[in-house]
Amino acid sequence: MNYIKVKSLDTNKIGVLEDCREELKRDDVVVIESEEKGEDVVRVLGPSKEDALTGIRYKFVRRATDEDFRVLSKNEKESKKAYETCKRKIKEQGLDMHLLKAYIPLSSKKIFFYYTAEDRVDFRKLVRELARIFRKRIEMRQVGVRDAVQILGWVGLCGEVPCCMRFMERFDSISLRDIEEQNLPLSPSKFTGPCGRLVCCLSFEKDNYIVKHLLPERGSEICIDKKVGRLLEVDPLRNTLLVQFEDRAKEFNLEEILPKGYERAIKSCQSCGGCCRRFAGDKVEYEIATHN
Repeated sequence: MNYIKVKSLDTNKIGVLEDCREELKRDDVVVIESEEKGEDVVRVLGPSKEDALTGIRYKFVRRATDEDFRVLSKNEKESKKAYETCKRKIKEQGLDMHLLKAYIPLSSKKIFFYYTAEDRVDFRKLVRELARIFRKRIEMRQVGVRDAVQILGWVGLCGEVPCCMRFMERFDSISLRDIEEQNLPLSPSKFTGPCGRLVCCLSFEKDNYIVKHLLPERGSEICIDKKVGRLLEVDPLRNTLLVQFEDRAKEFNLEEILPKGYERAIKSCQSCGGCCRRFAGDKVEYEIATHN
């Protein structure tokens, strides 16, 4: 089954089109229907064999017409005015929130205000004043700092547009453990993105390091060829591990150490995030043993 993936214009979140029989190509703009916004426009990314990880689904209505673009342009100008007005009201009321964006969908029935805040904000008075000024339903949406970068865009450590704005569909959990797993210096500041969190690209490399989960922890004693040594380092990219014996340190190829068929364990770990640290194969004789 093929899906047609699209990206929203306000949050850059990716979803899929339903009930679409049109031949669409990348960067086409189409009108969709959603419960949240009514009629709105989205940009086509293209066909995909995978469903959107966000779970967002839109009902296809039509290709965007000249009239739709006219309304969209008008709403964009009104959104900028709404943003400035809301920002001013937030300052007047002393609300502890950071306004990111105002957005009016094609249906023009609502105004969406996206913001970040450390704590819960009582914006009831703000909503009443904005509704009185604009004569539309007001929707205040609090988002996280990673979502904020996805909405506004920024420049990543690599000098490129952040991956979350370009193609990512969901935010994976990233921790200091991932830095250590990937043999990187344990200096979080070097791997912090514009959102203030660890960069998402660390999660892209996780599968390359799953083989480390099939071996003991670094510093453990292991037995290889009836000799006991201490595991110093595992380098999955070079497919090697370094073991310190009494007289010298020796580098081994992982294929020489791990049991035959270990690739099956790696595929299994990819589906669960690599949570296991031992491989129980079918009648596989281990050439490596862990000593407590």
